[in-house]
Amino acid sequence: MKSILILSLLGSLLTQAAPTATAARLWLRVPADSPPLGSVTSTSGTVSNGSWLDDKRQRERLSDITFPIRWWSWLDNQITFTPAADGPVEIFLNGPWVPGPDGKIARLEVLWDDFSVRGAELTNPGFEDAADSTFAGWVYSYGIPLSATEWPLATAMARTGKKAAASWHDRPLAQIIHVKAGQPVTLIVHAKSAAPADFIEPRRLGKHTIAHREIKKIKRGINLGNCWEAAPPYTWGIRFTPGDIDRIAAEGFDHIRVPIGWHFFLKENNGTLEISQNLLQDLEPVLKRALEKNLHVLIDWHHFHDLTADPDAHSRRFVEGWKVIANHFKTWPDALWLELLNEPRDALTTARVNELHAETLKEIRKIDAERLIFLSPGNWGAISELEAIRLPDDDERLIVTVHNYDPHFFTHQGAGWDGLTEFTGVRFPGPPVMPLTLPASLHNRNDVKSFVEAYNSLPADQNPSSSHQLARLLNMARQWSDEFGRPIHLGEFGAIDVADRDSRNRYVREVRDLAESHAIPWTLWDWKARFAYWDSETGQPLLREAVFGR
Repeated sequence: MKSILILSLLGSLLTQAAPTATAARLWLRVPADSPPLGSVTSTSGTVSNGSWLDDKRQRERLSDITFPIRWWSWLDNQITFTPAADGPVEIFLNGPWVPGPDGKIARLEVLWDDFSVRGAELTNPGFEDAADSTFAGWVYSYGIPLSATEWPLATAMARTGKKAAASWHDRPLAQIIHVKAGQPVTLIVHAKSAAPADFIEPRRLGKHTIAHREIKKIKRGINLGNCWEAAPPYTWGIRFTPGDIDRIAAEGFDHIRVPIGWHFFLKENNGTLEISQNLLQDLEPVLKRALEKNLHVLIDWHHFHDLTADPDAHSRRFVEGWKVIANHFKTWPDALWLELLNEPRDALTTARVNELHAETLKEIRKIDAERLIFLSPGNWGAISELEAIRLPDDDERLIVTVHNYDPHFFTHQGAGWDGLTEFTGVRFPGPPVMPLTLPASLHNRNDVKSFVEAYNSLPADQNPSSSHQLARLLNMARQWSDEFGRPIHLGEFGAIDVADRDSRNRYVREVRDLAESHAIPWTLWDWKARFAYWDSETGQPLLREAVFGR
């Protein structure tokens, strides 16, 4: 390591305390005496029933559409449905349901503008006809009405015209439209998150940082999954040797990602935290062989469930652990990179992990100033969470890594850990030749039920077992990266071995092509476990053509 990197103080990062919404919500609800809308599609995000409602009939009456938004520009979303009966449909403009630090719902305001509707009539779709905070044709279904002189209306910049509307979870805007049975309805809406008055924008770094230069050295990688991150260690039936690295290099991969459950391997010895020698004896020959083969190596901290469940109780353990790890690897070649934490989630929200990342980076940079470091947003490393991630402005050796397994019910069919053991037979892309039947054991899973209905009926360009959602998300990731100058890496994607081989190949090829079209390097999950690239029994690749086109 050749130079010293000067970082801003932790406090300068944490002045960005005011969160913004990363998603908008729109509800469609039919009256109690009307049949459900049936298949509702959205060009972005997810569509589900009102799963939080106790009454089954009430759940079926409501369609909950959640889609990504951002604070720095407007995004559009197209929603389509075909009514089963004549009559009214209520439209509710909502905000996301996100608990705040006090346990109450956080006030995350969403701005709305420029509706267009086909197949029905909507009053005041651009919100221009307004008096104070009252928009003609729209009503606040509950909550305290907002004055036009209050945030966010007072500061909202409309997409077109002079006015935009605002809503959040506890103050939705609503309007009733009238529809005809069998006549398709399309809603196109533009939404944006409202930035609070004390919101501080992250620095825009441009496209020529050290991280940009370094990430160009990789393109296609593979995860060494289900070994060193297994809980307890080595209990998932997978072990790796230098021979695996030889095969990985021969196949044409240029980097590996190595998940490690460091919390299992960091032990105190006479008051000093140390890495288990048994781990190092097993791990280091694999890492060294990878570097000898000119592979870049990314080691990450994986499955630290105690931390994600209770950050306050375990953050210090995490920071201290990384000090030990960074010190151990500080003399290793620059081609070894660090990833702070796999898939922050649950209580470790993006806002909370921003703080933890900053504290951890501050300590690592005292030890290793120039090492390239990867970080993920919250919500399992979701692309939609990029809007909320905050990194130290002065550290230009950071890469943001995201994960995506869309469409989930294709990639995770048959996965027992997700309650889908009996759910199999999903092909990519949909629709199927013969309709898929929902197993009786999943009749209470509204998310699976909605997927099956849409999978059986919608054409390929709208089908949930297709890449249209992922294409939109990767495009958003590239736009975010270009806007703020932070390189993007797709750290995980893949399809389980329960899926038929042809569908797996089509899926992997499609994601590869999408990522590479946006110049996003990727790391496939995984080498030889349940999402395998390599068949250990036959000693042959399963996905070579999908990954390398040969």
